[in-house]
Amino acid sequence: MSVFTVIGFWPDTDQRFATYVKAKTATEAEVKCAEHHASVAICGIIRGRHECVDTKSQLIRHTAPHD
Repeated sequence: MSVFTVIGFWPDTDQRFATYVKAKTATEAEVKCAEHHASVAICGIIRGRHECVDTKSQLIRHTAPHD
């Protein structure tokens, strides 16, 4: 089993969505995610655990001025 990051959005609000799923393949990760979050529009699946770019630590790192 591998960990996959599933990325998508909620169509009714356009709010971004990301979660982690343990699965054998990316397709299996997509199916598992859809079973638990039926109304999410899935945009992509990435092998591994990836932090969302809109988390506080990522925003600080990406928007901090460069020295």
